[in-house]
Amino acid sequence: MKNKFLQTTVGTLLGLLMLVGCAQLLVSAQNSSIFESAQSDEIQQLDIVGVFRTTVTQRNCRTGNPIGTFQALLTFNEGGTMAETSTALSPALRTPGHGVWRSEPGFQQYSIAVTFLRFNPDGTFFGTQVIRQTVTLAPGGNQYNATGFVEAYNASGNLLGTGCATSVGTRFE
Repeated sequence: MKNKFLQTTVGTLLGLLMLVGCAQLLVSAQNSSIFESAQSDEIQQLDIVGVFRTTVTQRNCRTGNPIGTFQALLTFNEGGTMAETSTALSPALRTPGHGVWRSEPGFQQYSIAVTFLRFNPDGTFFGTQVIRQTVTLAPGGNQYNATGFVEAYNASGNLLGTGCATSVGTRFE
């Protein structure tokens, strides 16, 4: 049961991390062949600020095979902060996630980090989870793909396990 709980926790964190992968970036169409094919000679603003609906796929880290999926919402704020929530666990077993995002070198790429608190079914504090993702925003800024990993920690801060995930997000309008 402990392994299944950890696997669910790690999967949840990975999913959230991927959701956080939704990001914003000002980019010039003249700087990317991808943009040139999508929008010739126009400057595109890819803005992560907003809400993204995300589907997270938990994956076996060694093989990449899918383990399961769940839905999440990621909200990116101006200034590099964010919030997330997901269907991976009951709200009674975890808090909403809080995190940060930043632009990375490369076309439309971002990194995100999200953390949340976990609780046992009896309401006692279990530990924390941290999700880290790399997000690539699609031309137009309304969709993204992300890859990431999750780390689960017990109440003493000791690492319990890790997991992997991918996600796809669509801007909520």
